[in-house]
Amino acid sequence: KDGQKAIIVNLNAHKELKNRLLSFGFIKNKNLKKIHSSLKNATIMVELDTSCVILRSDEAKTIEVNLI
Repeated sequence: KDGQKAIIVNLNAHKELKNRLLSFGFIKNKNLKKIHSSLKNATIMVELDTSCVILRSDEAKTIEVNLI
């Protein structure tokens, strides 16, 4: 849901994607906020600290979170 906040619990991705997500700042215990989803949820925009990152849906699904 747009505007939903969460805390990152784990990254369940293969090595290359995990390294890419880590380089963007997706690390354990970090807060993020879902900003917007494209039509049919093909891409998802999230706010991470002061940055906005757009992820493909399959990439976003590898990020395990707890909603807050």
